[in-house]
Amino acid sequence: MIVRLYKGGVLKGKLFYGWWIVFATFLGNFMATGTMFYSFNAFLQPLCETHNWSRTAVNIAPGIGTLIGIFSQVFYGWLVVRAGARRLMMLGGLASGISFALLGRVESLGLFYFIYCLLILSNAGFHGVVPNSAVSNWFERYRGRALGLSTAGVSLSGVLIPPLALFLLKKTDLSWAFLILGLMTWVLVIISAGIWVKNRPEEYGLFPDGLERGTECGGESNSMVLSGVDLKRLLGSQGFWMIGISFGLVMMGVVGVMIQLKPRFSDLGFSDDTAMLMMALTALLGTAGKYSWGRFCDSFDERRVIAVMILFQVVGLILLLAGKFLVLLIGFMVLFGFGMGGVVSTFPIIVASFFGRENFAKVFGYISIFLALQGIGYIIMGRSFDLKGSYDYAYLAFIGLDMIALVLMLLAKKPSSLLSKN
Repeated sequence: MIVRLYKGGVLKGKLFYGWWIVFATFLGNFMATGTMFYSFNAFLQPLCETHNWSRTAVNIAPGIGTLIGIFSQVFYGWLVVRAGARRLMMLGGLASGISFALLGRVESLGLFYFIYCLLILSNAGFHGVVPNSAVSNWFERYRGRALGLSTAGVSLSGVLIPPLALFLLKKTDLSWAFLILGLMTWVLVIISAGIWVKNRPEEYGLFPDGLERGTECGGESNSMVLSGVDLKRLLGSQGFWMIGISFGLVMMGVVGVMIQLKPRFSDLGFSDDTAMLMMALTALLGTAGKYSWGRFCDSFDERRVIAVMILFQVVGLILLLAGKFLVLLIGFMVLFGFGMGGVVSTFPIIVASFFGRENFAKVFGYISIFLALQGIGYIIMGRSFDLKGSYDYAYLAFIGLDMIALVLMLLAKKPSSLLSKN
């Protein structure tokens, strides 16, 4: 089809509607990651002190929940094609708000695990394959920057949610803090999804990126455009395994470090407020990283971009290990923060590039199973602290895993034959 592409996705002087999809999914990513992940920088110590739980015991919740959430991506990848992102995001937001509020009222550790798993399943309705599919449906040439902006909500939640949670804990108590953040999920996710999220541009007479009939656009020229996904052939693709394992290993370090970064800074002698500020600044740099690495992927080979991104994290972790001085910790915050920020944005970008827009939801659902490896990161962090009184051994493990991931990414090859049955 012959089309003309308008710079920046602006069509005839108007903002391309796809950017409203980006905004709505940004809010979804913001609340999903803020509640199930970053909020624990504020809630971890109060939960342990209130219920006399160990850090390892509390970390089992995100470990188990993450495994369930990752495997649910296969189901959501199938469901989003049939039900659409709008319905899933609204229903997920409703269930998430209830689940998160209940976390602040449980007394039993087993019940805490159960409700946390419900939270993860609910958040999967507006985080992961669902919002990534919504954005990928509306963008091809500008996919990198669009997904970079959409997933920037993941890191920005680390800047705003933990300080907000800490403020609520000081002004109210544990149960009220959980309740208020649960209500925020209702307001931001349900309303934004209901107003702005649409399925595909073609249904409204538009084209990806803000296209109009006129000149050629080769948005998917380097990827496999398939009519369907045959699982057997997909599993036979070298790129599927290399990309999946690489991101699974990297995510172990990202979640392990970031979910307990504030406690790490506190253990080094910083006050609670200062430690929280340092964690928030690290996440803020991740926000910039999401858009920057995504935009780099629009211009350069995604594999090389991601390899450099992983290297940033490795150097940052080395500085954190040696971080007895503030200047070294600042170096960690800059390098690791900027590097880890791109993980969530570049993952869907390279999947869409390798396997095509039409197959993104199904392929992303399958390949996301590799992210279940991140659950091990929570356990490594908890065990390192409980056994040695420090996170240093966990950081050493993450450095080694990141180097393996870097090599695997550079070895990944795009599919050379169709993965679908015609």
